[in-house]
Amino acid sequence: MSMEQVWMEDWEEALFLWHEMERCREIVRQLDELEREAPTSALREEVRQMKRQVEDIRRAFLGRMSSGA
Repeated sequence: MSMEQVWMEDWEEALFLWHEMERCREIVRQLDELEREAPTSALREEVRQMKRQVEDIRRAFLGRMSSGA
């Protein structure tokens, strides 16, 4: 495998991770809206739990990016 191929694979992996992190941010934004509109405290708590799970996923992607993908 050439150095150029390795670089391209690394770049593609980084681009994929960045895209997934952006998707996580959008999901959290949508969950923020749901939390504000939730009619009960139980539903708001469920939405907050979902946001924590998405944030954990985003942090995993970030950790993968910072470790060099």
